[in-house]
Amino acid sequence: MKKSSLALAAIALTVPALAQGGDTCDVPTPLSTEGSFAFDTSTATTSGFNGMQACDGGSLTINQDLFFELTAPFTGTLVIDTAGSTFDTKLSVHGSGGCAATCVGYNDDAIGLQSEVRVPLVSAGDVFLIQVGGFGSGFGAGLLNVSDAGPDCSTEPDDMFEDNDDCPTAAPLGDGTYVGLKVLDTDNDYFTFSLASGATVDASIFFSNAEGDVDLYLWDPSIECDTNVAGTGGAYLVRGFTASDDETIAYTNNTAASQQLVLEVDMFSTGGCNIYDLELAGVSGPAGNIGAAYCMANPNSTGSPSAISGTGSTAVSDNQVELSVDGLPQDSFGYFLASMTAAFVPNAGGSQGNLCLGSNIGRFVGNVQVLNSGSSGTASLQVDLTMVPQPNGPVAVNAGDTWYFQLWHRDAVNGASTSNFSNGLEVLFN
Repeated sequence: MKKSSLALAAIALTVPALAQGGDTCDVPTPLSTEGSFAFDTSTATTSGFNGMQACDGGSLTINQDLFFELTAPFTGTLVIDTAGSTFDTKLSVHGSGGCAATCVGYNDDAIGLQSEVRVPLVSAGDVFLIQVGGFGSGFGAGLLNVSDAGPDCSTEPDDMFEDNDDCPTAAPLGDGTYVGLKVLDTDNDYFTFSLASGATVDASIFFSNAEGDVDLYLWDPSIECDTNVAGTGGAYLVRGFTASDDETIAYTNNTAASQQLVLEVDMFSTGGCNIYDLELAGVSGPAGNIGAAYCMANPNSTGSPSAISGTGSTAVSDNQVELSVDGLPQDSFGYFLASMTAAFVPNAGGSQGNLCLGSNIGRFVGNVQVLNSGSSGTASLQVDLTMVPQPNGPVAVNAGDTWYFQLWHRDAVNGASTSNFSNGLEVLFN
């Protein structure tokens, strides 16, 4: 849940208002403000209420439950939680309509043993029926916290890896750090890579749990994949599953062959959204993929950024490297760039994008090297490692060299001509 430091201080220094909920759904206690409200379920009965549309697939039972009717005091994302309660809680939130209300959110353990439900797109004056009580036979003194989540990250543009919404559409990754990625409860993120026999992958996501709880799963898709299918207790290889900032996992491939694995970033908080950074080390990327993406691209006229990838071999002697970019505007002209240094130059040359290369930048503008994205919005180029363009003429790539690649392309925004860049690709040759 997102609360400002001032709001947290105010809650910490204020005795929670006593707002004992009603014992049945037809006599809820009214609430109409943000804040923390004390209740006690010690003498409450178990109603068996589950709403007209069942929360938890029809199996929801909340022990010794109480009911509140909240009139939303703001427009935004409503956060309701039980942080600070003395027992293991369960929480469900229903729309207006009293005992005939439909379920809009349910949670058990979003914050340790405490519960949290987020309801996005709430308008001031909307009415919700809140049901709170215990898990199993739990009961006792509790706190019901009502707050505004603040700015909704769901309005932020998609990151460069969309649409990586399930295991079959997982985005290929190599070693590197990927910043500013977005995950939603309705749109988990999936990434794929190859892990050699005997190799160990280390993966971390960095985020603020106050914005919503995010977990990390590693799957072997030949066995099982995806919490939306397998559930949080599925046959994952390893997971990071805490109710705190950041998650880190490590896994060693002890089989005799390489494994093609899927990393899932799962938004645990109901209705939640969060921004995170992903760090990956120890992988060889998906079969045939080379290099690691770096440097963020800005959205082009498609509304999303373009993304670069490389396939082939990092062995100089093989001379097999192909660069590809997707997510380009249709019928857009462009060309690849190459440098042995990385940089970050926003709006370079008056463009709408970020130049990710440093000094001595070469342009692939020779015969058949100026490309058109066509109707598919893609462009690719086979690179001759013996003749990589540089300002003073082409040079050969040597073993041990690190090269950085990027695509520049033309674009138009609101009818005005401009240009943009893909993100960058870093390749270490051997």
